[in-house]
Amino acid sequence: MSKPENLKKKTADELFWSGLGSVGQQVLNLMFGIFLARILSESDYGMANLLAVFVTLSYLIKEGGFRVALINRKNVTFDDYNSVFWTSLLVGLLLFSIFFFLMPLFADFLNEPELTALGRFQFCGVLISSLSTVPNAILTKTLKNKLIAKSTFVAVVVSGSLGVTLAYNGFAYWGIAAQNNCFVAVNMICMWVYSGWKPKWKFTFKPVLEMLPFSIKLLISNIFTSLGDNLFTFIIGKSYNKYQVGIYAQGAKWTTLGQQTIHTALEGVAQPVMVKAADNEKALVFNKLMRFCVFVSFPCMLGFGFVSPELIPLVIGDKWIPSVAVLQILCVWAAFYSTYHLYNKQLLSCGKSGALMWITIFRCVAQILTLFFTLSQGLVYIAVGYVSVNLLFLVVIHFVTSRYIKIPVLQVFKNIAPYLMATAGSIAVAWWVTSFMSNVYLIIVAKITITALLYVLSLYLSGSVMLRESMGYVINLVKRK
Repeated sequence: MSKPENLKKKTADELFWSGLGSVGQQVLNLMFGIFLARILSESDYGMANLLAVFVTLSYLIKEGGFRVALINRKNVTFDDYNSVFWTSLLVGLLLFSIFFFLMPLFADFLNEPELTALGRFQFCGVLISSLSTVPNAILTKTLKNKLIAKSTFVAVVVSGSLGVTLAYNGFAYWGIAAQNNCFVAVNMICMWVYSGWKPKWKFTFKPVLEMLPFSIKLLISNIFTSLGDNLFTFIIGKSYNKYQVGIYAQGAKWTTLGQQTIHTALEGVAQPVMVKAADNEKALVFNKLMRFCVFVSFPCMLGFGFVSPELIPLVIGDKWIPSVAVLQILCVWAAFYSTYHLYNKQLLSCGKSGALMWITIFRCVAQILTLFFTLSQGLVYIAVGYVSVNLLFLVVIHFVTSRYIKIPVLQVFKNIAPYLMATAGSIAVAWWVTSFMSNVYLIIVAKITITALLYVLSLYLSGSVMLRESMGYVINLVKRK
């Protein structure tokens, strides 16, 4: 087997396992999320998400960009891993200590006294997570996505069961916080077991200092990404109330479940494969991964937005109907989310963390400015502004990435257009057919069935290579079993 064919097979195998693990995780999250949404109130969700921006930032800072730096490093030694482990742990301890003492200030600022104890508990997850940076990097770098999928599955089952049990027994938003911390802890333990790696007390910071020029730029990029994506709930909580935070967070949560399924599958494969690819293979791998992204994300995310007016009230209750409009708007960006992050991975695999950093900074600034302009207009306008800025920067990151590998605009159009047109056409027909129906159950079934069948049929008739290869891979996998 030639090298390009071997790379292609390896990419397909790892995408399968990474995708299977991601789908399994999100299906379980969906099931547990339905129970929690029915049990908890809008204000409970708002309370649990008030500090999301700071918790997410802390997770990123404790990792420091070193996980990706280890994956990107050609020849990694034990000292590299050991140095990153102790650095991540020390940073995790420092962050936990800082926010432990800052919590009363946040509680006073948001006029939520209960936030002091809740926030301190939430930041325990950051400290626990600092122990998993190296095992995660080892499994990802060696493309052990099957083991990562197993770790995630166990963690979701255990943490989801705990969260639902606590919420059912009246612990309200504490159930969500406990679920998140339990997921981090169980996932960390599983990754340690599967990686087989053990640290040593004797270590040096020299490897960390060598990786710092790359990782610090990535860290800054991640911080500004997190600010742009999560600052909304904090500002909405200050400008409105925790009820409105809950509505926005619920709409964002359901789109995030879908987009993270695809993104997580890509996350475990894209950068390691891009790093290993020869220079003449980089564009080939990139285009292949992009077609895979849109092949899956367009029908899933745009289709989900299409069916959400009937599905959301039926599944999680009428109290969440106000979140449907936010959800539908965010689904537009969710359809392109994995494609944007594919450009991120390509820049990182080329060692251009500096370029990614500046793109992310300007994107964050644009998101925050747009938020303040739309804040007085309501949640729908806030969501529209958020999506518009992200789509604009998808164009920006394309032209920046094109400076390092050859990605013509026409090729990107060829990658995306067939799947976008197939999705739009399928949804249009399904909308027309279901407009004559009145039974909500029949509408949901018809929307999903018609859209899915027409999407596959249109790709089949147009001779889609991605559809043929995907079906061929699944058939061969079944035969091997």
